[in-house]
Amino acid sequence: EMFDTVNVPCVAVVENMAYFEQEKEEVDVQIDETLLKEKFLEALQKDGVVGDATTAAGLVNDLVNIAQENVVQASKQNGGEKEKIRIFGPGHKRRLSEQWGIEHTYSMPLMGKIAQNGDSGTPFILDYPNSPQADIYRQLAKSVVSEVAKAKFGKGNGGGRPNVVYNSDMHIIQVMEDGGEDEGASTISTAELRRACRCAECVEEMTGKQLLNPLSVRESIKPLSMYPTGNYALSVDWSDGHKSLYPYRQIQALLGANKDGDIIEGAEATKEKSML
Repeated sequence: EMFDTVNVPCVAVVENMAYFEQEKEEVDVQIDETLLKEKFLEALQKDGVVGDATTAAGLVNDLVNIAQENVVQASKQNGGEKEKIRIFGPGHKRRLSEQWGIEHTYSMPLMGKIAQNGDSGTPFILDYPNSPQADIYRQLAKSVVSEVAKAKFGKGNGGGRPNVVYNSDMHIIQVMEDGGEDEGASTISTAELRRACRCAECVEEMTGKQLLNPLSVRESIKPLSMYPTGNYALSVDWSDGHKSLYPYRQIQALLGANKDGDIIEGAEATKEKSML
C-alpha cells in the first residue's frame, strides 16, 4: 500500500534470509550380521523355502550382503544433501503473492558470503556466477525487466491489465481486456465480488476458512471507488465501509466459474426441453 500510494508498482516479492542451509548429518547405520542371519534363516525355514542347511546358509549370506549394499548406497545418496532451516518461520511469501496478485516470488537464503559481498560493494553474482543463489538473482532480474516492459509497452493504456468498471445504470461490474470494447465485456455482480474478498477480515489466513457471512452482504452493495494496485490487483472501496484487494487472476477465475455455470445451466435447460 505504501508503494502504491506513491505510484510505484510492486513487481516481485523477495524473501531475504528465508532459510539457512546446512549439510545433512550422516547417519552411521551398523548392521548386526549375526542377528540378521539368524532372522533370515528362521524366516526361510519357517516358510519352507529351502530345506537343505548348506543352501539356506548360502542364501542367508547373499541376503545379508544385499542388505549391507543397500545401507551403504542409501548413505551415499544422503551424503552431501542440504536441508533448509527456516530460522524465522515459514514466512509470508505465499500469502503476499495470493493477496496482492504478485506472480514473481523468490526466497534468498541466509549466507555469510552474500552479506560480505554486500558490505564490500561487489555483487555476489559476480564472485559466484555458477551458484544456485546467482540463478535466483538472474530470475529476479528477468522478472523485473519483463514487468517494467509490460507496464511501459503493454497494449492499451493499462499495461496489459484488464479494465474493471462499475456500471451504475445496470448495477454490475464490467471486466474488459485492456483496450477492449464495452460490448465484449464480461460481468459479475457487485455482491458476488464483495463476497469473494479474501482479506484477513473475511478469510482466516492459516486455514482458509471464510469468516465473512455471505448472507450479510446485501445485493445493493456497490463500489465507491476502484483503482489498480500495482500490475496485478484491483483495490475496491465498498459502500459498506470495507476495503478489498482482488488479484486480477482471482477476478478472471470468478468470471470463468460464472461462464461454466451458464454453460451447465444451458445444457440442463436443453435437456429438459428435449425430454418434454
